[in-house]
Amino acid sequence: MLPELIIWGGTGNFKVLCELLREQYRIAGYFDNNPDIAPHYRGIPHLGDWDAFLQWVQQPQVTAAPPHFIVSIGPGHGAVRQQLHEQIKQHGLKPITAIHRTAFVADNAAVGEGTQIYANATVCVEARVGRNCLINTRASVDHECVLEDGASIGPGAVLAGLVHVGENADVYTGAVVLPRVRIGAGATVGAGAVVRHDVPPYAVVVGNPARVLRQRSG
Repeated sequence: MLPELIIWGGTGNFKVLCELLREQYRIAGYFDNNPDIAPHYRGIPHLGDWDAFLQWVQQPQVTAAPPHFIVSIGPGHGAVRQQLHEQIKQHGLKPITAIHRTAFVADNAAVGEGTQIYANATVCVEARVGRNCLINTRASVDHECVLEDGASIGPGAVLAGLVHVGENADVYTGAVVLPRVRIGAGATVGAGAVVRHDVPPYAVVVGNPARVLRQRSG
């Protein structure tokens, strides 16, 4: 019998996770604070918002055998992913790491709990991926890269060797980051950007070569 899993979040990332995890877990339901979220997806019920979760987690069958969980919230919300992960974990549920069967993860790479690695993504030798990161479809994380907690790498994005991506930073679809570049905490690398130089924390960079479009507060 497959182990039970609940998912926080019910939008696009959730649907991808359902496909990724369907052979490994029995997905009992999903929670989301959005009142407009679908009431079910492929037979999986929406179980309610945070208040509903707090009631659900106190049920005897849940406290007796806490299920696994993962937080499914997409790019731009790394800090929220991390916060919800810790809050849910405090209620005794067991975090998982989700790696698609077609992804390649080197045997000496490290991947933190709550991280999600999607179809045909690559995580190469001695890479260090923190907690609650997203490595999306066909993204490539090359040798000795570091992704701090909450970082996300978009579909088809490429990190060359020894790139360092700071906490909660986002590298969007198709971007390329050249070797040894550091992306600061909370920074945003726009879709298709080619990053040749370090990016300051909370900066938004776009273009080829990438330039600072604006600076956000931390």
